[in-house]
Amino acid sequence: MAKIERRTAFAAAAATGKSQTELHKTLQQKASESMHSHGELVNGVVYGILTVPAEGNTVRLDSNAGCVLTLWTAQLTTDRVSYLRHLNIISRDGFAHAISRLKLLETAHRFAWVRPEVRSQLFWLLSELVKVSAHGVDQVVLVLTRQVRSGDVTQGNVKLCWLMVRFAQANYTWLSTFPVLVATMVYMLGRVALDHSRIPDLHTAECELATRLLCEQFHECCMIGRDLVRMLQDVARIPVFHDLWQDMLQQPQSLSPLFTGIEQLLRTPTPPMFLANRITYEMEARLRFILENLPATSYSRNLMWFVQRYLSTPESESLFSDLIRYIIGVFHPSNAVLASNVVPRYVFLGGLLRFIRSPVVAANAKLALFYDWLFYDPKSDTIMNIEPGVLIIAQSVDKYTFMTASFIEFLAYESDAYLPELAPAIRGSIRLAMQDAVEKGVIPSIMPIYEHPRIEVDIRQNLYHLFPQLVPPAPEPAQSEASTDDAEPAKDDDAMLLDSTDMLPPVAVDSETTPEPPKPAVELPLPIAMPQSIQTVSAAPKTSIALDPVSRMFQEEFGIVDTELVPEIPTDTGNTNGISDMTAEGGALEDAALVASAEPLPEISVEQVLEDTSLWLFGSTLQTFVDSVAAAEPDTKQIGRSVKEIVYMFAQSEASISAIAHILASIFSDSLDMEDIETNAELAAAGESSDGLKHDVLHYILTAAAEYAHMTEMTNSTRRVLQLLVQLTEAKVDVGFRWLLHSVINAGKPVQYARYVDQYAEGTLQAALVRDLGVLQEQFPGLFYAVLPQIYAAFPDAFPGCRGIVKSVVALIDQPQVYRLSALIARGQLQLFGHRQAAITAIIGMTLESDAFEQVCFWQLLNAEVGGDEARVAGIAHYLLLEKKLDPADNSEAATGLLALLKATQPAPSLLKSLFTYVAATDNSDVGVDFSGNALTAWLRTSKAVLLNALSELAPSTLSADMVQSVVSRWLERYSQQLDDKDRYEIQQALVPKPAAPVIEVPDLSGVERSSEHRPVTRSQKAKEDNERKRRISNSQPISRQQSHQETPKRHKNSSANSEGSDSSSDVPMTRGRRRRNGRNLTAGDDNQSYQSSPILSSASSSD
Repeated sequence: MAKIERRTAFAAAAATGKSQTELHKTLQQKASESMHSHGELVNGVVYGILTVPAEGNTVRLDSNAGCVLTLWTAQLTTDRVSYLRHLNIISRDGFAHAISRLKLLETAHRFAWVRPEVRSQLFWLLSELVKVSAHGVDQVVLVLTRQVRSGDVTQGNVKLCWLMVRFAQANYTWLSTFPVLVATMVYMLGRVALDHSRIPDLHTAECELATRLLCEQFHECCMIGRDLVRMLQDVARIPVFHDLWQDMLQQPQSLSPLFTGIEQLLRTPTPPMFLANRITYEMEARLRFILENLPATSYSRNLMWFVQRYLSTPESESLFSDLIRYIIGVFHPSNAVLASNVVPRYVFLGGLLRFIRSPVVAANAKLALFYDWLFYDPKSDTIMNIEPGVLIIAQSVDKYTFMTASFIEFLAYESDAYLPELAPAIRGSIRLAMQDAVEKGVIPSIMPIYEHPRIEVDIRQNLYHLFPQLVPPAPEPAQSEASTDDAEPAKDDDAMLLDSTDMLPPVAVDSETTPEPPKPAVELPLPIAMPQSIQTVSAAPKTSIALDPVSRMFQEEFGIVDTELVPEIPTDTGNTNGISDMTAEGGALEDAALVASAEPLPEISVEQVLEDTSLWLFGSTLQTFVDSVAAAEPDTKQIGRSVKEIVYMFAQSEASISAIAHILASIFSDSLDMEDIETNAELAAAGESSDGLKHDVLHYILTAAAEYAHMTEMTNSTRRVLQLLVQLTEAKVDVGFRWLLHSVINAGKPVQYARYVDQYAEGTLQAALVRDLGVLQEQFPGLFYAVLPQIYAAFPDAFPGCRGIVKSVVALIDQPQVYRLSALIARGQLQLFGHRQAAITAIIGMTLESDAFEQVCFWQLLNAEVGGDEARVAGIAHYLLLEKKLDPADNSEAATGLLALLKATQPAPSLLKSLFTYVAATDNSDVGVDFSGNALTAWLRTSKAVLLNALSELAPSTLSADMVQSVVSRWLERYSQQLDDKDRYEIQQALVPKPAAPVIEVPDLSGVERSSEHRPVTRSQKAKEDNERKRRISNSQPISRQQSHQETPKRHKNSSANSEGSDSSSDVPMTRGRRRRNGRNLTAGDDNQSYQSSPILSSASSSD
């Protein structure tokens, strides 16, 4: 940057005091010296054009640019027009070098930081280059279209869109001569038009320009292929696009004589350049880093960062489908990547889908995933475009069966409803896609999907409808239920797949005789959504678990609650009490267990439940409620008020708990949206009234239940309401974490949640918190970290030492949250690890296999709570160094974290023992010496005296002197540059064994009769003597030498006796053998010395 600024300064200075002829001659001479000089001079002039607007004031090219020259003075009037004139003079290559510099600027990852003034200058320069017909300007504009972000309505991006539209309008004739640029501009404008619907002027300008290009250059736009249809389908409701869409469907040749119909576009694969156009260069670099470098076990952290950076706003939801299309159609991993442990595309896509909340966005995302299936042709399409969809269906069947079923149902629906007149051709293309995937080895067969015990009959019928040549006809419903029931006892995921010898051979069936499911009527321009056709609800689930995030997203999208499609947790065959260990993610957790309190019952329908005789007192209320939920446009508030009345009546009656639970759970199979907890929390914090918040039906159920759960006594009504919530939880309704938030945060009454947990047969409070906090962290991570201190305050005994809670805390944490939680820990408002050494070491062992960032954050939190506690730090050091044999090369994060803990704690013999033993166990290797020396050197700087004292206590008692001396010698040798001679001497002296203190024998005087002169002097006598002496001194009456010698022995004896008595308040005399002064034992020979040292005599002698 500084070099470019210097060249800009040269160009500006060259114009000072010179005529135009002299200036031209000077610039030409400089540009003709060499190609290097020409390039540098062009760089400086281009920089001047971008940073100097028309009025001649400098602006910075980058918001973080360093030195910006102040070149313009009162005498210097260089402006952008003058710089452009200079560029015309010095350019020797038809502006090729200048255009290459502009492309380099536009492809930079930091282009978003370029100032708005510079962007305006950039488009002004491009317009001027268009006027002189400079070659390559179209490539610069093509690159600029990628910097227009989809789903971004920030001021900078909106301004860039305006500049792009105005440039295209002003240079429309020039633009029309570049077909690729025309097609790219149309695709870009169509994708961003919906984002700017709240900016009327920009929205209108974009739509008019896009439709004008489509109508006048439709043949050139056809090169976009099938994604042009997908783009137009999204904007078909905009009036200016509506007529164009109808002409495309009904009068195709009115757009172009060579256009035969929409099928022509759908049969044309979209070139990767158009799919990549909707992803900026910065996004592409981030995506490729994840998909080319990160293993499948540690990509989630980077994915979370990516989502928070680019997909965190409601407007950015339209970017999901563009990202999926990029991963499907542009990024095709090499064979080396496919053979490695790098995260596969289908795994990344499954993780990306978990962040989608809107049903419409989810449907569009699935259409983007399977779009190439609908018109697949092995001759023109590539197998890499369908491979992620095939694998996400096949690999999810064991753990995420519901997701597999939803994808199959989506394909079956799209095959008939996407374009009804082309339905047979679409089914044939989907069949070809799957058959080609099987033949090329993407998956061996789809029979494991078809015969999986958790796949229901209707899904098998859809499979047969889609792939009649790959699967046999679906069995009758009765047979299907029997086969499903027979397969239920299987607990192992591997056992759920049938052996290959049991697979039936493919059956060839004519597509004309293939049974077709009903075709829902749907208008093509509308966003495609799945039909709602769930007729039954399960009576009771097998286990109580939290759905995985991807399955939960599809459950919310379709509103389906089907327990047969939820995977069960594998249980131990030796577990006879029915308890299964679970975490919030569905994995094993040794210290937590929750089970359902009811036995599985046969599946029954809602109509059968309404016939229960215990529900007679509700009259027609329940039937009316069910009908209102099934209405075409259900009123959530009205349904909420009705469900509150039902809960009130239920609590005060003897109606069947399971029957009411079934009816209430059935409403969650409808399309009613789940409540946005975070949004409501933000609105409530901003003072929004409760009427302005958006609530779902579950909110009203919890509100009604809270009116009974807060009662002081555990009444029958309270117990019934809590059991109802438990059965809703068992029906896979997200009651747990919602009830936790309602009880602790909204109502401030944790006892409500505790009573709810007590209704589980074998449940514990800690296990329930692990499960519910895990679900909260998965769905609402921001809210999870916000309410964590309040939940801890409500249940302080359940947090310390709980591995499940710690795992949820560090799973998606970032540095700002680490700082906030560390402050809470320091203030005593949060405790995660506790004082049980076994629990702390178990948590540390759990995190050793986590990704690097999680471990760094974990150790920062551990240091905030444990740092400075000698006992706990010593236990951690012993566990890692001596039990785990910590290798800093393999576990660098744990080694760094342990060092931070050691440095924050005062050195103690127990810590030194672990360090020295660790070094000795590594045979005094450099690794062990470096680790221990790091800690010892830090202690020497901060706590030198404590360290030396700990070394002196360690050497003779805890470890062998040879081991200690060997380790210390290696430390002093390896850290010689950090230690001076004084430090070495003091360390060596601390290791020298100290001689034992002499033992003084005290004579036994118990049998000796005390004389009167050895009787103790009482306190009153001593005080009297002291007062007399002070009186004499104050009267300046010196004591004679004879009096002094006469009084001294007696005074000495009294003083000795009284010094002993002053501590013990006793009249027992102090013998010569036990007299002490200044902490030193005085023997019989020291009596005269003690006599001469008496402080009283000293003052008297001084006075004398």
